[in-house]
Amino acid sequence: MSKLLLVLFTGIFLASLIAGCGSSRKDDDATLTEDETDRQQELDEIESLLGITPQEKQQTEPQKKPAKQDETLGLLTADAVPMGGEATPADQQQLDDAQKEINNLKAQIDKKDILINDLKAQVRNQSDKIYQLETQKSSTPPASSYSVSVGDVAPGEYQQRYQEGLDLFHSRQYKQAVSVFESLLASDANNSLSDNAQYWIGECNYAMGQYKKAIIDFEKVFTFPKSNKNDAAQFKLGLCYMRLGDSQKAKEEFQRLVDVYPQSEYIRRAREHIASL
Repeated sequence: MSKLLLVLFTGIFLASLIAGCGSSRKDDDATLTEDETDRQQELDEIESLLGITPQEKQQTEPQKKPAKQDETLGLLTADAVPMGGEATPADQQQLDDAQKEINNLKAQIDKKDILINDLKAQVRNQSDKIYQLETQKSSTPPASSYSVSVGDVAPGEYQQRYQEGLDLFHSRQYKQAVSVFESLLASDANNSLSDNAQYWIGECNYAMGQYKKAIIDFEKVFTFPKSNKNDAAQFKLGLCYMRLGDSQKAKEEFQRLVDVYPQSEYIRRAREHIASL
């Protein structure tokens, strides 16, 4: 009971004390009056009776962050934020250089793409040619099955037999090829392929090293009207004389090719031979 009265008395006393402190602080906040000093002492005594220590009182008071620390943190934060604004000339130059490098790489990629497409097209063309050759080879009967008797070629078979003669030539069966081409000429000397057959007879003899016979065969090509093998035969004449060691005659034949057939595909090679003779 006495403890309850003590608490009640302390509460009333604190209320009056706080009211008194408020009125005195309005008059002069800078200094403490004697009454206030007495009241403060009394307040300390009451807190002592209640068991409140100065350390506990200090812990209950709010802690304030030093103003200096706040300013330092503000400065550090401000320094950490990147400053805005336009790029410097050096930065702009680096951006321009990087853009140029990107453009150069794109241009190189475009060129490589074009080159790759060209190579792919060439590969496709070569594949088509190989396929055609393989098809022709598989459909061509063996050389031993060719019939080379004179005058046995029907008009509708001329093209087929002509191709057979070419296949024999490319497989280096020159004598069999000559027999096929000669049979074609004996069957029909006015066929559109007869001048070609005569030319390939010359090629077979040239391949077998029979250059004098090849000269006669190539000269016969000119007897066919409007032959598409004239320039080729003229070029081969020059080669035959070169093989025979007749440089002067070879040079004349090559020069005739240059003069008479200026659009021939053999012009460049003929001029090279002329320069070397």
